[in-house]
Amino acid sequence: MKLTKVFEPGKIGNLEIKNRLIVSAMSSHMGNADGTPNAEVNAYLVAKVKGGWGLIFTEDLGVTEDAGSDPVVGSLWNDNQIPAWSETVRQVHEAGGLIGAQLYHAGRQRSLKAYSTHPVAPSAIKEPTMPYVPRALTVEEIHQLVQAFADSAVRAKKCGFDCVELHGAHGYLLNQFMSSFSNKRTDEYGGTLMNRMRFPLEIIAAVREAVGPDYPILFRFNTCDYVEGGIELPEATVMAKLLEEAGIDALHCTQGMFVSKKAIIAPGFVPVMHYADNAAAIKAAVKIPVLAVGRYNDIYMSETMLLDGKADFIVMARASLADPELPNKAKAGKLDEIIHCIGCNQGCTGETAVGNKVNCIANPHTCRETVYDLSPVAQPKKVFIAGAGVSGLAAAYGAAERGHKVTIFEASDELGGQWLAAMTPPGKSEYASLILNYRNIIKKYNIDLRMNTPLTREIVLEEKPDAVILATGSNPMFLPIPGLDNRDFVKTAIEVLRGRTDYGKNVVVVGGGMTGAETAVFLGVQGCKVTMIEMAPDIITDAVSQPRACLLEHIRHYGIDVHTHTKLTRVGDGVVYAEEYGEPVEFKHVDMVVNAMGVRSNNPLEKELADCGCKVVVVGDASTTKNGYKNIREGFNAGNAI
Repeated sequence: MKLTKVFEPGKIGNLEIKNRLIVSAMSSHMGNADGTPNAEVNAYLVAKVKGGWGLIFTEDLGVTEDAGSDPVVGSLWNDNQIPAWSETVRQVHEAGGLIGAQLYHAGRQRSLKAYSTHPVAPSAIKEPTMPYVPRALTVEEIHQLVQAFADSAVRAKKCGFDCVELHGAHGYLLNQFMSSFSNKRTDEYGGTLMNRMRFPLEIIAAVREAVGPDYPILFRFNTCDYVEGGIELPEATVMAKLLEEAGIDALHCTQGMFVSKKAIIAPGFVPVMHYADNAAAIKAAVKIPVLAVGRYNDIYMSETMLLDGKADFIVMARASLADPELPNKAKAGKLDEIIHCIGCNQGCTGETAVGNKVNCIANPHTCRETVYDLSPVAQPKKVFIAGAGVSGLAAAYGAAERGHKVTIFEASDELGGQWLAAMTPPGKSEYASLILNYRNIIKKYNIDLRMNTPLTREIVLEEKPDAVILATGSNPMFLPIPGLDNRDFVKTAIEVLRGRTDYGKNVVVVGGGMTGAETAVFLGVQGCKVTMIEMAPDIITDAVSQPRACLLEHIRHYGIDVHTHTKLTRVGDGVVYAEEYGEPVEFKHVDMVVNAMGVRSNNPLEKELADCGCKVVVVGDASTTKNGYKNIREGFNAGNAI
């Protein structure tokens, strides 16, 4: 397939855009405490511009002091913020790009303690994922917020932004008014479709009057809320027509809210291009340009959407995190070099959800443009890496990129380590592209790869490396529980996922973390009857929210019997003995037990190399057990620091 449509110029209002690839607003958690951008934010945005994207957006900017979902996000509610955002725009324009400002108010989807004020909403209805009931806005306050949006739009224009986008999606305040899921008002702002649309339509009118007839205004809205009683596609089609009539220049079609967050930032469980027909329905209903977003992580998907006339522009948010250079690489025909988003959500939403800066598991450079020294070292060193799992591969990348001579020692005949098991369960097939990416890195930097060759003290003494990075991973943990050492009956999650054992028909999975849940679902797909037992009160507490929600759905779908507060006490012959809430319980007629109770660090070399005269660094699970993102980050940091 030739890539032609994605690189055709397009227009939104009078704004000419060089191609059809757009980066949507994403919270970065990198800005200043006052809501203004800093050098990190600017470098992050400029990197995308230099990567060839046609139009990029800031993260969502609050229109009042307390509008943000948390105090770490950006804002444009004060004239004092204009100079900093003007500098951002200047740098983006200087790099040859276009940038829009997304304006929003979080409403009831914000941290309770983020500000001194109480969260507000159209109605005093609790958002299911939030621990409080919001306060219903008065009509006077609604009018004040209409003006706040208009004032922020004026500031955006003064900053030099090429357009503004009003965020009317994802369960934020405008969407809260539009959706009957959250709007239970009986005045002029609720009760009917037109009344629910009144607030966003008043905002559009006020913004248009404030910025003038020629300044492009986009509106991001939900084609479906994916909640009971929320907006669905037929109603969204009516809304689209109303928004077009109100003078919007383009519609950005998205979906979901916090309670259905997997639709906003869809993990690998959600099929690619899953929401394409939603955007297509909106495009068929209006004459203005339509932007489509949601699991377009491949350039050919974007091309197909455009060729089929289902959208006018494709928004690739996380794909731009994985590879800011995606458009340039695609246009140059360097498709094998594109770093793909794998839908894990660990480095992006997994990090921002706990207050950290956004990042990407597939690309350690992303959002660290001002952090790493990537300049060639003056004196290249000989660096040995023990282990070709993802932590070791990331360490090799970090060191080789600086110009060091890197050798990877891998005891097996496979590249990827436990990642090969991690990519096997449902929803994780795209994880394979990460290993393909590392293969390209090994080739690009001429890294010496020695398979079936474990690193030893003897090799280190003979070849005298300057530094050794130990990334020898971890091993399954076998607690001293009677019968758990029966290896004919008890298998590890890795053995199951890697096809190293036959599957029993009646299986008990011990351990309710992400590994146990994924293995249970994998076995459920294979037709097994699965029981999962977990000591803690809940399961999958170690997962990012979106994949966790999908896993829980799969557990219900495949009829997996979950027992929490349940402690394994003994494994017998076809019987598993446990205590559930302190009371004895037996699981009979069991064909196989899967041990998914965690792993222990495997680090036999550190002491052996203590007196070998070289720097030794331990990374990944070999240091402390952790998730894939943190293992990769730790490995890359170690390699880059040499």
